[in-house]
Amino acid sequence: MTDEELLAGLAACRIAHHIPGRLRVKLGATSSQVMPGLAEAAALLVRLRAIQGVKAVTVNKLARSSTVEYDPAILAPEGWEDVMQGRQTGAAEELLARFGKTR
Repeated sequence: MTDEELLAGLAACRIAHHIPGRLRVKLGATSSQVMPGLAEAAALLVRLRAIQGVKAVTVNKLARSSTVEYDPAILAPEGWEDVMQGRQTGAAEELLARFGKTR
């Protein structure tokens, strides 16, 4: 998965619910984006699970959603929202760097 595919996959999602330490994301939820294919989604999950501070990632295919449990002391909660909304902030840059990508 290229960095561009990673960003496109994240942009195609929206946060349904977020409390520090737990994030529920609707997959392929934005009207302007297409949900990534199974191979791309699997690659995204592999990268997500490898991030230090991510405790667990679950996917509900029927609901087209994913839950991410993370340590808010390691990963800034605002970083998730900033990345998915395309905002270039310090928290977003830090999260992207943990994915192995910086803008």
